[in-house]
Amino acid sequence: MKNNFSLLGVLLFVLFTNLALAQSKTVSGLVKASDSGDPLPGVAVLEKGTQNGTVTDFDGKFTLTVSNGSATLEFSGMGMVTKESSVGGNDYMVVNLDMSSDQLEEVTVTALGLEAKRDESGVASTRVDGTQLAGTGETRLIQNLNGKSAGINITQSSGDPGAGSKIQIRGATSITGNIQPLIIIDGVPMFNDSYYGQAFADGGSVGSGGGVTQQSRLNDLNPNDIESVEILRGASAAAIWGSRAANGVLVITTKKGSAGGAKDFTVNISTSASFQTVNRKIALNETYGQGYNMTYKDGAPAGFARSLSWGDKISNRSGAADERYLESDAEYMGYFEDNTSGNRYYRLIDGSQADPNGGKNSTTVYDPYESIFKTGVTWDNSVSIQSASDKGSVYFSLADTRQDGIVKNGSNYNKTSVRLNVFKPMGNKFKITSGLNYTNTNSDRVQMGSNLSGLFLGGLRSPADFDMSANTGTYTDANGGTFANTPRAFRNAIGANPGYGYDNPLWMMDNITSNSKVQRLFGKVEFGYDPTSWLSFIWRNGFDTYTDSRDDFFDPLSAGSNNGGRYAKEKFVRNQFNTDLIARGTWQLDDNFDLTALVGTNYNIRTYDDVYGDGRSFVNPTAPPQLLNATNTVLGNVYSEERTVGYYGNVNLSMFNQVFVNLSGRQDYLSTLPQDNNGIFYPAADVAWQFTKALGISDGAFSFGKVRLGWGQVGRGPGAYSLNTVFISPTAGTGGFGEGWGPGVNPAAYGGGQSLSNVAGNPNLRPEVKTEIEIGTDLRFFNNKVYLSGTYYKNTTKDLIIQVSTPPSTGFAEQVVNGAEIENEGFELELGGDVMTKDNFAWNVYGTFTRNKNIVTKMEGVNRIFLSGFSGTSSSAVVGEQLGVLWGAKWAREENGSQVLDANGFPTIAAAAGVIGDPNPNFRFSVGSGMTIYKQFNVNLLFDAAVGGKMWNGTKGALAFFGKAGYTAEETTLSQDQADNLITYYGDAVSTVYPHAQNADGTYTVRGKIEDFGGGSVFLDELWYTDGPGSGFTGPDEQFVEDVSWYRLRELSVGYNLTKKATDKLNIQGLSVNLIMNNLFLITNYDGNDPDQSLNGAGQNGLGLDYFQNPSVRTIRIALNLTL
Repeated sequence: MKNNFSLLGVLLFVLFTNLALAQSKTVSGLVKASDSGDPLPGVAVLEKGTQNGTVTDFDGKFTLTVSNGSATLEFSGMGMVTKESSVGGNDYMVVNLDMSSDQLEEVTVTALGLEAKRDESGVASTRVDGTQLAGTGETRLIQNLNGKSAGINITQSSGDPGAGSKIQIRGATSITGNIQPLIIIDGVPMFNDSYYGQAFADGGSVGSGGGVTQQSRLNDLNPNDIESVEILRGASAAAIWGSRAANGVLVITTKKGSAGGAKDFTVNISTSASFQTVNRKIALNETYGQGYNMTYKDGAPAGFARSLSWGDKISNRSGAADERYLESDAEYMGYFEDNTSGNRYYRLIDGSQADPNGGKNSTTVYDPYESIFKTGVTWDNSVSIQSASDKGSVYFSLADTRQDGIVKNGSNYNKTSVRLNVFKPMGNKFKITSGLNYTNTNSDRVQMGSNLSGLFLGGLRSPADFDMSANTGTYTDANGGTFANTPRAFRNAIGANPGYGYDNPLWMMDNITSNSKVQRLFGKVEFGYDPTSWLSFIWRNGFDTYTDSRDDFFDPLSAGSNNGGRYAKEKFVRNQFNTDLIARGTWQLDDNFDLTALVGTNYNIRTYDDVYGDGRSFVNPTAPPQLLNATNTVLGNVYSEERTVGYYGNVNLSMFNQVFVNLSGRQDYLSTLPQDNNGIFYPAADVAWQFTKALGISDGAFSFGKVRLGWGQVGRGPGAYSLNTVFISPTAGTGGFGEGWGPGVNPAAYGGGQSLSNVAGNPNLRPEVKTEIEIGTDLRFFNNKVYLSGTYYKNTTKDLIIQVSTPPSTGFAEQVVNGAEIENEGFELELGGDVMTKDNFAWNVYGTFTRNKNIVTKMEGVNRIFLSGFSGTSSSAVVGEQLGVLWGAKWAREENGSQVLDANGFPTIAAAAGVIGDPNPNFRFSVGSGMTIYKQFNVNLLFDAAVGGKMWNGTKGALAFFGKAGYTAEETTLSQDQADNLITYYGDAVSTVYPHAQNADGTYTVRGKIEDFGGGSVFLDELWYTDGPGSGFTGPDEQFVEDVSWYRLRELSVGYNLTKKATDKLNIQGLSVNLIMNNLFLITNYDGNDPDQSLNGAGQNGLGLDYFQNPSVRTIRIALNLTL
């Protein structure tokens, strides 16, 4: 009986098993996008009510065994509408998925890094896609933003590798404070310093624009890691950041992981090679040689006039071998033997009126650009790996940049960066998002600007007939004494006077070094908790820390104040920690009203620690660089700390799905304000109305229309310790200690010392507060294919912090006060759309327009504040003018505007300086276009321009004095009568000054030109430029202010994408090759360097100054991108 029951059990088991197997079913299929028909990889296919599922492969295909034929499958993909489909009797299914409405409607990223619908926003903002930043030939991230958004202005200091740039949004909102926007990366504020350091604060790279240009920390980011950059221009959009948002906000979102089809991951490999050349050359005198009075003078003896280029005409020389003074001549000074070529250089015989060429017979002309520059090369390599599933996502990247700049030596930029982004859901309610970025940069900087060792200062002033290639060798004096490794330059032609004049730029590259090593780590950890469908919490923690270690070395034989040797060593550390706790709720009040509310609290602390040393005059010139090897050493350190605690809230009300009202506010408490009054509230509001919904319009020629209005307040706190009077370490550069009429005493020579600053603090300081209103519209046409966005804004910033003079009885020279106001008013326009979209051809265009008018309306106790530049010419803040106007000497003028002339008919200089130009452009615009042909070929271009504005061409003014400016090479042939009657600057006739310029027919061919300033014709010759007011050294700065309008083709790229058939055959996802060109052409009437540069660049608030800064570059880049 027992055995019968056992047998029955086995039979029943087999029966039910067979029934179950008979009911199960295997189904396969294809999932496609309903709009394009393209297969969709990575779509989740799930048997409804079970955990049984799979994912579509790269071709959108799937296979799944389900329980039975009545099973229902759920298809869900990122950005797609979830769809259910019954299996029924189908063995093969084709499923079309629609894109979700959230995907169809463009999103914007708010100041807190949260997504919102752009069509519901009441503020102006621009989204720049990451591909627009990574797909250029420019390694500097900031420069890649040029021309891609209205309302933004970017100025670079030079074309050096990694050089910093200044970003301005909607004009300047401060006089002495930082005017660059707040940088938010994945919801966390980050540094974007361009810090020049303390070691050179006594007249190096900050005070006069000399030294070297520094980096902008935003360039530490790898452009390939960026998903998008949202540019929030208005106060109402940025108010949630309160005291740090006075200049607008750049919200950067980095890439998250995504699936890669059948492989569940994607690998992207990019490599490129870029080639840089000088973008623009300055016109130079290549006609006349070294000397003065149209006669050759050798540069071996010391003598300033000998270094000029007012010498003989080079083409008039014989072309024979040069003739030198012999050992038996009193003028003999020895010789210089070049270390490289072995060639010897002697003092040549000076020219005279009887023999203008003297011993200089060579007709060879040397181009300083050919001598100094080469083709720069940049290698960029990066790899990224990303993956995503219902269990989370990962994005990892590694990038390396190796840039050897256009200067032949000593100018490079090497950067390695690593990024890891991870998203991990912990069940249905918890999630963790983290990101970490490490960057290591190592950069060598070359000297520039107002600096006796500057690349262009010595390079462009070198006479056309001087060969600077022989720059280092052994000088043997007239008595046989030898001096090895001596520098040679045009004012020290045989090495007899090392340290005199200017350094030979080729010698400088090898013997004067400036190195910066930066280690940076920043990132965030964010915890999310969604207890209900309508409530969520975010706890976001972020940090940013970097160390910049700098070493600057000047050889003992350097020119000027660094002669004897100089070594500066500096290390500064910046740390920032930020934490936000945010609660956000959404409620549908009824069918017509939705409410979203957010409250949060923020804590931020920023510290700065700088330790520096500066040693001059080496004890042992041959010793390795060390601070102890100096007779004059300054040691110091600076530490500051700033803390902010903020509480903020935001309420958004949606009415009838067409009117959207947004209210926000932030209460800040700042450690830099008085303890008993350290709080300030920043309110903001905006409203948007989609009026086309009220009119029942949704498609056709006019597809969408919205008007918007925004108002808000943002601010800027005072700098650390501005409330108190601090102690300083006086140096030789700042005058040391002094009394009465005596000279200052340098405390460094006596073991150091401290003194109370002569600028008094102010315990009653208030924050600078900007109030702004904006009104605008967003329109779309032709079924949303064309868009137009326009915004008018006006803002006023009050309580600007400045320094004003105080009575001597106070014991201070100045005091920090809230004493100024500034206004900005402008209009922004963005437009674009699809010109044509067909199966095998797509063409789109876009453009931007920006006009901003800025005015300093108030400055208590002072009419002008120096921003940057020189004691004679500067960029300044002046009441009633735009910020940064040019200030300098002017021509003396009568009431009717005519020039005041001297007795000889030459113009004179006014007794008082004044405003001589405004560097702010009247407006800027850009036009871009992209075409895709057969989904394989693509062409993109970007053209941008700045119209109006002035630049002080200080380079041209200085070169005019030296006779090196191209226009000074003009020559005029005069009749005997003209030569006898035309007066030169000192009142002498041309025939009297230049008897040696008379030709055989009695005429005179003289270097110079005839001019009439209103008192009759006069002759502008060498004396006009060297003694008269015709140069930047001797005359008014006004004459060298030029229109700086420019138009350039900023980007042009041509690319090819491998066909899908070819990629399938190679088992890869994609392969593309691109040719990208930057700064392909530039149209401008400006005579100097790139008109989009300014001497002080990112370091200070000044602009419009051109003084021997290093040139910008033109780039050609070849890039290869492989996706696996």
